[in-house]
Amino acid sequence: MATPLQVHSTYTTFASNHGKVWRATPHGQQAVVMRTDTVRGPGRPALSRGRYRHVIALVVTGDAVSLDIDVVRQVFGPRAAAESDVAGQYEVVLCGEQAELAPLNALTTADTVVVPGVENPLTPRSPALIDALRVAYAGGARMVGFGSGVFLLGYAGVLDGRRATTHWKYAREFRELFPSVRLDGDHAFIDDERVHTGGGMLSGVDLALHLLAMDVGRARAEAVGRAVIAAPWRGDARARRADDREPMAPVMAWLREHLHEPLSLAKVAEESFISERSLVRKFRAATGTTIFDWVNRERIDRAKLLLETTDHPVAEIAGMVGFGSPETLRRNFQRHVGTTARSYRHKFRHAAARDARD
Repeated sequence: MATPLQVHSTYTTFASNHGKVWRATPHGQQAVVMRTDTVRGPGRPALSRGRYRHVIALVVTGDAVSLDIDVVRQVFGPRAAAESDVAGQYEVVLCGEQAELAPLNALTTADTVVVPGVENPLTPRSPALIDALRVAYAGGARMVGFGSGVFLLGYAGVLDGRRATTHWKYAREFRELFPSVRLDGDHAFIDDERVHTGGGMLSGVDLALHLLAMDVGRARAEAVGRAVIAAPWRGDARARRADDREPMAPVMAWLREHLHEPLSLAKVAEESFISERSLVRKFRAATGTTIFDWVNRERIDRAKLLLETTDHPVAEIAGMVGFGSPETLRRNFQRHVGTTARSYRHKFRHAAARDARD
């Protein structure tokens, strides 16, 4: 495990227990990186460079969307950590070409690089910024783009051949600029291996918490979600609105209360006092997806919580969240999470127990 040697206002210098060093100064010199073995405790964010904290490089351009910057700092910063047990596991470094920010070469040594939304996604970017994004990607960093900031990942070639999403307002321009990218506008965010992209304005919250859940588990991400948005986080809630005036909010609330039951379009429409055709149209307009894709993700999220916080057998959890059979849970869990339910429980439930003992 890495130990701190010297602390600066923006960077920290570390040495691994093998004597290898990573160092960056606040004066803009080229960072020196000497890779060590991957360091990752169960239920902790990945550490690819021998450090004791996962470093998130947040790209701040002159037209960056301030809300997206605040989201990253809130979700991965000390305020959220104080409300959960992920304190000290992340360091957020603001990087850019302005003098008051860490230099762009800090991107090339980060574990995760986040590009927030930008006001002018069609504006050409400096070669230095695009090159830094390319080097970070080539070096194995997890790459994240929020909304219109996804364009910058496109300019850097990070999205070539991948699925991605972006702000709906710029979908046509995105397709024209990046024909090799498979644009998917039906989801608030898209995971394609280590590249993660988000759609509209508020999807940044969902994507940030989703990344946190991937690192430290759903239960811990829920705690952080409550701390930063003052309400239970609903995971991939698609293009979720910020208040209860959202016309589909009562429908979504009813669905969450009845996830364990068999659900049909006719039943949901009847409970919503709306025709099936209108329900389908309005639900997609409000959330960016179909009712049953949304229900499946909600069921997966509930299964994650039960796996992390209870001893119920997987077969029982399948029934409790509405999948009906262990095989249906297995198929959906593998599709959405990329692992088995048992492996997920071993990773996060046992990690939480060990952390509690420590």
